[in-house]
Amino acid sequence: MGVGFSAITVRQPKLTPAPFSHIPLGPGRWITLGTPRGRGTLAHVYDAVIDGNFGVQKRCAVKLFGAIASDEQEAVIGALIDATRRAALVDHPNVVGTLEFGVHAQQPYRVGELVDGASLRDLLDRFRQRRLRVPLDLAIFIGMEVAEGINAARVAKDDMGCDLRFVHGDVSPREVLLSRHGEVKVSDFGMYAARHMASDVRDIRQLARRIAAMSPEVARGRAPDARSDVFSLGLLLHEMLVGPRFSSRVSEQDALRLARDGVIEVVSTGPHLPRDLTGLLMRALATDPRDRYPTAGALGFDLRRVALALGVGDPRVNLRTTLASLFQDEISEATHPSFVMRPGADDDQRDTRRRLDSPRKQQSGAVVRELHPRRDAQGPPTRPSPPPVMELTDADVDEIDDDDDLVWGGFPPDRWPR
Repeated sequence: MGVGFSAITVRQPKLTPAPFSHIPLGPGRWITLGTPRGRGTLAHVYDAVIDGNFGVQKRCAVKLFGAIASDEQEAVIGALIDATRRAALVDHPNVVGTLEFGVHAQQPYRVGELVDGASLRDLLDRFRQRRLRVPLDLAIFIGMEVAEGINAARVAKDDMGCDLRFVHGDVSPREVLLSRHGEVKVSDFGMYAARHMASDVRDIRQLARRIAAMSPEVARGRAPDARSDVFSLGLLLHEMLVGPRFSSRVSEQDALRLARDGVIEVVSTGPHLPRDLTGLLMRALATDPRDRYPTAGALGFDLRRVALALGVGDPRVNLRTTLASLFQDEISEATHPSFVMRPGADDDQRDTRRRLDSPRKQQSGAVVRELHPRRDAQGPPTRPSPPPVMELTDADVDEIDDDDDLVWGGFPPDRWPR
């Protein structure tokens, strides 16, 4: 049942350290670059930290673009600036956030949200190594989330209230990031224009990395539109549910020719799929854009209907456990910081770390818990178990002071039942 994860074998380039360790952002603010995270056709990606005033730090990812030919520099940098401005206006949980853009040491860089997890390309690779396909419910969930992200960029508005009509143009498994929290995010909005302005990216070997995700019209050289993103999303679903677009025996030149003709594996040759899901895939992968879904939002709506008909719930837990199982060595574990007392804190400040030892609180019968982790005498910080759900009487609520750092069932006092 195993399927290959890529139609064209492309040797992965070696990751190299950043050419510099810091990028200044302004008075008291700078970016500290860390280990390399990946490499694309136009840039390297690094783990990084934004160091701000008063010791405030924020983890992020920095996309550092390579040297650009002098005759193309103005056009490429202009396209990057325009793409970053528009991408920063898209605020959605299924879109990787964009934070900064600048040029340092004659190298453009783009700062974005750090997604602690893996790409869909990595996930497909791990399933391939185990000769497995992505489970049906997980594939549908990822497809729905990607559709939400693509549609959010299309309907986002600028500061004047005008529609951005942002088209991705290059949706592939590499641009879909899966976090260890079970989130699915689409990255690199607006990079299509800048990527195709650089002459080295137009090389056939560089183009080979993108052919498998191209719609026929984009492969022929036309500008992408919303229906092009629908086709690319259909290819994502097809690879998760059936297999890659092309056989591994197809050469780079033949793959480009086949992509221009809209050639793809027939869905019926893959595993048994529900009839509605098969019809959805065939419509999304239609060669003529007029026969496809008009937008990713429309495709996502039908995909959600299929999920409801199949009884698919919210498999975020499955995604979290899958990533933890397949990438246990690469994905960092979530840790809760221990309670840190400010230097010179007096006894009154230390009392803010209350314990449930007050006779009045014990007699009230109210279920309460601490906001901060407890440190046992012989162990690391631990958090108390969530309280059981129960009702409070008016007398119980009156017993709890407003200034107590307490919560009931995860809700603040103004939302407690009365």
